[in-house]
Amino acid sequence: MGKRLRRFWSRHRTLFWTLHSFWALGTGVAVIYLARERYGFVPWIVAFLALTWLSTIFFGRKAGEEAEEGPPEEPSPPDGEVAGAGVLPPVPDLRTEAVSYVTRTMYQETMFFLIPFYAYSTVIRSPNVLFMIVLGGLALLSCLDLLFDRWLRTSPVMSLIFFSVVAFAAVNLLLPILLPIDLTLATRIAAVAAVASSIPIALRGSRGQRWGLLPISGVAVALLTVGLAFPRIVPPVPLRLERAVFSADFDRQTLTPSDALVDGVDTDELHGALFLLMEVFAPTVVPTEVTIRWERDGEPLRVSREIEIVAHDLGFRVWDAWSPESGEVPPGLYEATLVARDDRSFGSTSVLVGPG
Repeated sequence: MGKRLRRFWSRHRTLFWTLHSFWALGTGVAVIYLARERYGFVPWIVAFLALTWLSTIFFGRKAGEEAEEGPPEEPSPPDGEVAGAGVLPPVPDLRTEAVSYVTRTMYQETMFFLIPFYAYSTVIRSPNVLFMIVLGGLALLSCLDLLFDRWLRTSPVMSLIFFSVVAFAAVNLLLPILLPIDLTLATRIAAVAAVASSIPIALRGSRGQRWGLLPISGVAVALLTVGLAFPRIVPPVPLRLERAVFSADFDRQTLTPSDALVDGVDTDELHGALFLLMEVFAPTVVPTEVTIRWERDGEPLRVSREIEIVAHDLGFRVWDAWSPESGEVPPGLYEATLVARDDRSFGSTSVLVGPG
């Protein structure tokens, strides 16, 4: 980069990347809209992540070399001028800026692409909403170019966290699509793969300094522990609740509800039972076990038997009914949650039953 161009870039770099942050957020929103139902693109996203990994490794090496070499020397000021007057702070060279930009863009678009798939399987009142908050928060943070770029170049721990989360989210979604394996097993494999692939990035950023190994090791162990021991905080993608219908009666042969109770119903119209049909979408063969948990006004009411199902590429349907011993369904707000193995919620619906 020529001297004049370098000075121009030094003066306007902050403004450029600030404006670009709004552009990145806009393209991210567009990706969220366009990524809906694009399950066929998921393998390409993982391949995209492999390029991100290579780019980040290279970028970390360049950052380390720059840190060791120090900033470029400024020419001595002419006679009569004060040293340091008008001297601009050093900025990364053109190659470093380009690699950094490509890396940030890969992070941004990958995370925004994954958000809809996890949102489909997230239940607001369940623990898996925490993962959606983390994924969405990191996606927004990645749009803050100057902050995100500085963290990638200077903080091995943050590089470890960012890549671990995005790699885990991508692999966790991909494995059940490619292989007919249990969702919890897929989550644990994804956790190991994500942390293992992120450690070289963090070590490259630490430039082999011993003081940096302890926090890197601690964060890696913590991330791995969460992924292996607490799969319930991760939505069980690619399963999602497509449709849920409460009804007063139900044909068990054809799995057809007599009517759909959308706006609520009076107790005297239920004939002593409340029926529920849930239709689940799956893009491919997904073996799982599901249960339906009932609540009335927030209090546990009933848990259905565990149903072992191998979802095909059109999904599956499950049904259940609540029939109190009194012979009359009491008024209240009834909520039913669909839960996969290891207490992983992925769908919820409710209906209001009023007095007769």
